[in-house]
Amino acid sequence: MKSPNEHQTDQTASTSAQTPPDPSRRKALLALGALGFAAAGHARGAGMGSMTGMSGMGGMAGMGMAPSQSATAAPDAGVFRRALQIPPELHGRAQNGVLHYALRMAAGRSMLVDGLHTATWGYNGAVLGPTLRVPRGKAVHIALNNALDQSTTTHWHGAHVPGDMDGGPQSLIAPGGQRDEHFTLQQPAGSLWYHPHPDTRTGPHVYAGLGGMLLVDDPADQHLGLPQQYGVDDVPLILQDRRLAPDGRLLYMTNMMDRMGMKGDRFLVNGREQPFWNAPAQWVRLRLLNAANARLFNLAFNDGRTFHVIATDAGLLARPVPVRSLLLAPSERAEILVDLRRDQGRRLVLRSDSGVVVPDLSSMPMDADAFDHHGFDLLELRVGPPVGTSARRPERMVELPTLHADAPVRRFTLQGMSGNMMDGMTSVPANSGPGGMSLGEGGARLFSINHHHMNMARIDQRVRLGSTEIWEVVNQGHMAHPFHYHSTSFQILSQNGQSPPAHEVGWKDTVLVRRGDTVRLIAHFNQAAGDAHPFMFHCHILEHEDNGMMGQFTVI
Repeated sequence: MKSPNEHQTDQTASTSAQTPPDPSRRKALLALGALGFAAAGHARGAGMGSMTGMSGMGGMAGMGMAPSQSATAAPDAGVFRRALQIPPELHGRAQNGVLHYALRMAAGRSMLVDGLHTATWGYNGAVLGPTLRVPRGKAVHIALNNALDQSTTTHWHGAHVPGDMDGGPQSLIAPGGQRDEHFTLQQPAGSLWYHPHPDTRTGPHVYAGLGGMLLVDDPADQHLGLPQQYGVDDVPLILQDRRLAPDGRLLYMTNMMDRMGMKGDRFLVNGREQPFWNAPAQWVRLRLLNAANARLFNLAFNDGRTFHVIATDAGLLARPVPVRSLLLAPSERAEILVDLRRDQGRRLVLRSDSGVVVPDLSSMPMDADAFDHHGFDLLELRVGPPVGTSARRPERMVELPTLHADAPVRRFTLQGMSGNMMDGMTSVPANSGPGGMSLGEGGARLFSINHHHMNMARIDQRVRLGSTEIWEVVNQGHMAHPFHYHSTSFQILSQNGQSPPAHEVGWKDTVLVRRGDTVRLIAHFNQAAGDAHPFMFHCHILEHEDNGMMGQFTVI
């Protein structure tokens, strides 16, 4: 295992490709990929002329295409060749009762795939960023320095902070500029994260490599006997996918269909392709983050074993919930306990069994690519002897409060692809990402909420400070959308009138709203935001967010 210093100086991180466990499965994937390439070639050959003026034709999006022909093919062997990188921890430097942190956004070079060097962006390193440890109730100061050649922001996803500290699109940091964030997190222990949030460019900036975890520490967590040894039995797993050119360059939105959500054929855990982790034979705690732009992960182990969900996006559950698989949409987090006490000497694989759930999330089959239909491996656990202090699985963890609304129900409807599918496609993409990566085509009016497209000059909703509200979210589109809003955490009251599953009865900030579904959420709004720095609500498929599916709200 690398030390934090080694992690920061090592300019190699990694992405992954799926390597099927048998040749017949590999052939199936290649056949599906060939169909995708044929469809793409036909569309390009036709000049896309038949695709113009397609109001409401969301089903054409994605087309289920395999990655573009310029992407390098996935290897047939050699998966799990490199060790999992553990992001270094930043605990902050104490001065005058305040913890001081520093994050620098800059370009670097990473080895996402073994043997390929890739230009990337990262915080305090070549790709991704350190894990920030922030104690509950402690004042913090974070100095953000932008050493990139373009403006960006840093959003504290899941953090209860005021609008002017939230890092939304209004909080741009110019190239060479710095921004100081000051806040105190008064919220339960949880696995939050941070990432860029510039209007129309969130997708490419996250895809370029910017992101990291922020862990809220709380004594309530520390006295439960849960795994607490960071990097040993308490490990963050940042899950992503990427598409690479043969020379290692990141490929972003290389065809029109990528607007439905950018998906890749290389699968990353903590910035490395299908790594292995030397896990101890004891209870281990995995902090899972879906940091992909659009990919959903249906997480399971290759032996079908039961594991226990202990936390949702922003806090612990009342008690551990046993499951055999766990679906995570983009930006969702979960903490799980895995019992490895009897597995010393064994090897397990954490994978996505996507085919059993993901294709059904859209009414248009071609929205799911080959990997959505067949699944893919993510991480190999090589179980060695126990290490350090042994942890346990508690029977009970925290008491979750019951919230009572004191305001009218607020309704949000989600619309799928609308308008001209070719909108903006005649312009030349800005190739100013790392290594000349395209920044794609953000800013098109393709997806909407309440039939409105994102407008930085418009406030869409106004919430009373101190109120507790129910938000009803109705998906009128053809595919599932992960709905997220800033400033607070919510509880899921119901999904189509039914109680949510036990593993989602906790604090969340993102919920997957399936096509045709109505979800009711309840939250208390105790962080202020005015017109100059409003909060956002949006779909967390980043290409949807960048192309209209976002709105703004104040809390006054």
